[in-house]
Amino acid sequence: MGDASQVRPGYERLTAEEMDEQRIQNVAYQYLCRLEEAKRWMEACLEEDLPAPTELEEVLRNGVYLAKLGHCFAPHLIPIKKIYDLDQQRYKVTGLQFRHTDNINHWRNAMIEVGLPMIFHPETTDVYDKKNMPRAVYCIHALSLYLFRLGLAPQIHDLYGKVKFTDEEINNMKLELDKYGIQMPAFSKIGGILANELSVDEAAVHAAVIAINEAVDRGCVQTTARALQNPNAMLKFLQDQLMAVYQEMLRQARAQKAARAQMRGNGSAEKDIYEEYLMQREIQDCINSVNCEFLELQNLRNTD
Repeated sequence: MGDASQVRPGYERLTAEEMDEQRIQNVAYQYLCRLEEAKRWMEACLEEDLPAPTELEEVLRNGVYLAKLGHCFAPHLIPIKKIYDLDQQRYKVTGLQFRHTDNINHWRNAMIEVGLPMIFHPETTDVYDKKNMPRAVYCIHALSLYLFRLGLAPQIHDLYGKVKFTDEEINNMKLELDKYGIQMPAFSKIGGILANELSVDEAAVHAAVIAINEAVDRGCVQTTARALQNPNAMLKFLQDQLMAVYQEMLRQARAQKAARAQMRGNGSAEKDIYEEYLMQREIQDCINSVNCEFLELQNLRNTD
């Protein structure tokens, strides 16, 4: 992308209309960068290739990639089998179908589950009907930062000025944005909005606790350790040398709680996730129990 100068050869200034046109061109370029950033981040999460940024808006409309993304950070809520048209064959043959909205709603529900503030969430029609795709991309950026802070996803990278697009691609995007008359979201303010929304917010604790449960299920000590050490979890008395023991104790407690829930047989579709997941207090109790046993063992060794 070649940057137009605001001053022509011979020091002839651009007209107001030309400067406005240049500003709009720059907005289109910035948005293409945001699309490329979202694309690369989703590829890292999903471990599969996605279409070019110029095509990304269109392919997101069926919600398949979004539902897969939801599966990555909330697999208990969105098992793969729940994703409609997983291989996108129906979409390729007949185009969008109303059932594709289920995928978008799965993604939205997954974001609610992990506690992403609702201020970032797009409406289903913003995606499916392409009423406000920049808002959906804005949400992906907010989700990436939120999940990164929870230790559930890699960091998204700023590519502004680092990627090039043809004049045709930039002009096409400008026309697309003009057609919908959409105000571009302030991507640069996401971090500040997140900080304000989540300060002393129960949603942040909830999301951190969900992340711990998910990490325990995965069985990786390092992942569990990162989740436990997340300040939002508000856990005390963690000891680095006991992380593997915490993992095993939490695994057992989690399995016992899930088994009790199964025995109760609550078939309600609206059941509380904490019927099977450990709550913050229960996680702290497990940590305290491990610490006490470790201290007792040390005392016994010292008396021998």
